[in-house]
This record gives sequence, structure tokens and C-alpha cells, in this order.
Amino acid sequence: MKDKKILIVDDDKNVALMLQNYFESLKITSHIAVDLQGVLDLLNQFLFDLIFLDYRMSPHTGKDILERLKIMGNTVPVIMMSAYKRNETAYEMKRLGASEYIGKPYNFEEIDRILKNYLLKPKTD
Repeated sequence: MKDKKILIVDDDKNVALMLQNYFESLKITSHIAVDLQGVLDLLNQFLFDLIFLDYRMSPHTGKDILERLKIMGNTVPVIMMSAYKRNETAYEMKRLGASEYIGKPYNFEEIDRILKNYLLKPKTD
């Protein structure tokens, strides 16, 4: 999975660093944004293969950021993360363009499945 890039968006720096350390152990480059402006700045600097986006953030929520990504024409798969895993929220996030909705605390088997599904599958043009 070398040469893959992941954007981690979470206003809890400890959670973001935990994910970043895990991705680094797999030789995957990742960058952290803690707010909307950070997301926009990093998207202007790098091409990402996958985005992990927290749902509960302030002042802009993950939903706000997801809506902004949709307006921008984002085609990068977005994995929405939340400690508040409710079916109606998951449905709404998928309607807005999230590829998947996972709960916290993280199940690293689930993260591994996501990485394999989104980073190892061949791109179809």
C-alpha cells in the first residue's frame, strides 16, 4: 500500500494520531486536518486515495465537511467515523456521499477491511 495517501479529519488530535501511527505501521502516508480549513488546505496540496472523517467536530461537523466535499466534486472515498453510530445518521451520511460509516472505538479488523477494499482494488477508468 506504499504510495497511498490518507487524509484523517478529526478534531481530537489523539484519535487522529492513533490512526496516523497505525497507517504508518502499514507504510501508508497520512495527513491530519482538525478543521474545515485544514481539509481544504491539504486537498489543495495532495491527492488522497481515502479520507477518514469524524462526524462530531466543532465548529464545522463532519456532515458540513462532507457536504462541502460533495459541492467540490470530491471523488475520493470518504469513511465517516463516529462514536454515535445510529442508522439514520449512517443513512444520511451515505446519501451525502460517504462510502462507509464506522463506529468508535475503532475495530482495526474493520479498518483493515476498508483499506483493502479502497486502496488495493484496481482503479477503473
